[in-house]
Parts: sequence; C-alpha cells; structure tokens
Amino acid sequence: MVKFKGSLKISGDKSISHRALILSSMSTGVTKITNLLESDDVIRTLKILRRLGIRIMKEKSCWYVYGNGTNGFIEPKGYLDCGNSGTTARLMIGAVSSNPIKCTFIGDDSLSKRSMSRVTKHLEKMGAIIHITKKDYLPLMVSGSEKLLPIKHKIQKASAQVKSALILSALNIHGKTKIIETIPTRDHTERMLKFLGVDFKIKKLGNKATQIELNGPYEIKPKNIEVAGDPSSASFFIVGALITPKSKITLYNVMLNPSRTEFLKVLKRMGGKLKIKKTKKNCGEDIGNITAEFSNLKGINIPSNKSAFLIDEYPILSIAASQAKGKTVMKGLNELRHKESDRIKSIIYNFKKIGYNINDENDNLSIIGKKIKVEREIKIKSFNDHRIAMSFSILNILCNNNLKIDNKKCISISYPDFEKHLNYLI
Repeated sequence: MVKFKGSLKISGDKSISHRALILSSMSTGVTKITNLLESDDVIRTLKILRRLGIRIMKEKSCWYVYGNGTNGFIEPKGYLDCGNSGTTARLMIGAVSSNPIKCTFIGDDSLSKRSMSRVTKHLEKMGAIIHITKKDYLPLMVSGSEKLLPIKHKIQKASAQVKSALILSALNIHGKTKIIETIPTRDHTERMLKFLGVDFKIKKLGNKATQIELNGPYEIKPKNIEVAGDPSSASFFIVGALITPKSKITLYNVMLNPSRTEFLKVLKRMGGKLKIKKTKKNCGEDIGNITAEFSNLKGINIPSNKSAFLIDEYPILSIAASQAKGKTVMKGLNELRHKESDRIKSIIYNFKKIGYNINDENDNLSIIGKKIKVEREIKIKSFNDHRIAMSFSILNILCNNNLKIDNKKCISISYPDFEKHLNYLI
C-alpha cells in the first residue's frame, strides 16, 4: 500500500515571496532574494514591478531586485495584469497609490469577481482617485499621488491583504498613518518591515484590536531576504501522512509564524501525531521542522474565531475531517466564498460525488468522517482552484487513484512543485 515517507524541504512561502519582491522594490539599492516561490501568482507580482520600472533579474537560483525607493515607481505603458492573484492586486494597488502615477489593473475571470472595494475605499479617503468596475471589481484605474492624507483607518473585516495595502501606501505618505484592525490577521508585512529596520509603532488596544502607526515617508535600506518554506503548502503533505496508514514524514525549513500554524493546533486537537521543532529565526520569522505520522483522527468543532488563521487550510482540513471518527464542524467560513472559487460549494460538490455526508448551514460546514472504498472512477471538479485540486490529490492516495481531477494545471498558481514533491514522498 502507498504511504508517505521520507523528508522534504518545502518550497518558499507565497505570502513572504510577494512581500519580499514589493518591499525590495521600494528600498534604495540591491536586494538578493533566495528560495523565492516561482509560482504563477508570485511571477505576476514580479512582472508588474518590472513594468513599474523596477529592474529584477535572476542569477542561478537567486533573484536580484534593484529598488527605486518608496517613491520610485514609474507610470507603466499598458495594463498591469494580476492574473489570478488577489494578493498581487490588493498589495500593488496600495503600493502605487502614493506614487504620482496612473495604473490600470486587470485580472482573469476569477479574480475579476473578487472584491477590491475593501481596499480602494480606504485609499480614496486618503485622496487617491480610483475608477472601479461596478464599484467593486477589476478592471480598475488608480491615479496615485504623493500628497495622500495621513489618516486613521479602521479595518472592520479581517484581511491581511487590506492591512498590507494600507501599510505599503503609507510608506510614501507624509505624516502619521494609523491602521486599526479589530480582528488580528497575519503579520508578515510588519515582521519584514521590522527586519528591514523600518521604524513604526504597534500598539495593542482593547478587545484584541491592534493599531499600527507609520510616520512616512520612509527610506528603506536593502537587506538580503531568504524566503522560508510555506506552511500552507506543507499542510497538504502533513494531512496526507496523518490519514495514510504506516506514514511518517519530516518537512524542513517551514515558517512557524503563529498566524500561519493554527492548522497544526487543529490537527493536534483531532489527535494528530505531530512534532514541531523551531530551528532558527529568519527575516523576522520563526523557522522549524515538522514531523507527522499516521494517526487515528477524531472529529472536533473548529470555532469561527479561528477562521482568519485557517482561511487557506480549510480545504485540506476538510480532507482530514473526512477520515476522522465522528463529526467535524467548521464554523464561520463566509470568507471561503470569496477565494479563487466559492470553496464551501467546491468542497461540498466533490465530497458528495464521492459519497460523504457533508452539509453547509449558515457558512458552517459539517463533515461526518467515514472510510469509503472508491472502486470506480470519479471526476473531481477543481473549479480552477489550486487548493481544491491539491486537497483532493491528497485524498486520491486513499482512493486507489480513482479520483480524476479536471484541472491540475491551476496548482502552479501557488505550488508548481506540488506533483514532484508528492511523488517524492510516496
């Protein structure tokens, strides 16, 4: 029988890769980036930066970014195509808004159905002029200005992308910009800024709210960046090992940022045998190794207050839940409806085709685990969503390879080496 075995160094983190490129381009000098994730999404960011006048080149396995400063973007000729990448769109809209240039952003059909107003409404309050399709979608045109107003923003709906867009904009705004998030989100941008020596303040407010204060404009000095392994990418193989008998794997160089490892706590609560060992700190992030071995998982309730920290892992956690004893309930999943696909619908559609008892009530997903012997070919619809395709590729190991996924090409959006690494471990 097939099992997961051996060890692997995980590919670079997608969130860190985007930020490494953008912040390097806003520094004043040359940055060397190692272990950059060369996925479709990250390459979209790289190509857009080039169109904004940033010189970026690759030598062997390293990337070199020649930064022009926080006010150094030049007006591009033609559209800035974000493809499928929401991170590219939202962060770059923020980054260019405080430069005196006009930019038009476009995306593919999927991205063009995802909300951009959650970012643009804040930028417009500061003085950026933005024309947006149907008041919410790409294509959109930004007329930026280096005279944007330094104001206080309150982000009501948890979004690390919105927060990061405002931070990037504030780096070239004269005066104090304050950003309050009422619900904590991933802090990769803040950690990288600290690593780069950018002086800003973080203040804890009541009820878990946080205020970030930036006093721009800034001059950012370049520092070489090594991108840590992506924990979201690691999650697929971790779950694969936990649900496949006689499996045991170790994954090296995984980023252990607390805002990205909630899924490990969930899997431990389900009975997963996991060992996590921190080994070093890199570019402001904790790095370590994760060992996972086959476990008899049990169903649990995952509360809605954890959803902001599990948004990318719910698809693979649903695979773990399908193999657990009893019922797993995942609460407060509304944000899953606004990803590359409506992931609640995508998960339910495919599980029901296989024969699982799965239901959605008010954005709460319930899955009753059971062992299903799949002896016929079942077509799995990826909905062109990389995380759906990867999640059901892991379940396929237990289904005698009878799950036929319609579009594996979309996996390259976030993890181009997924198939190679999967084959290496089984």
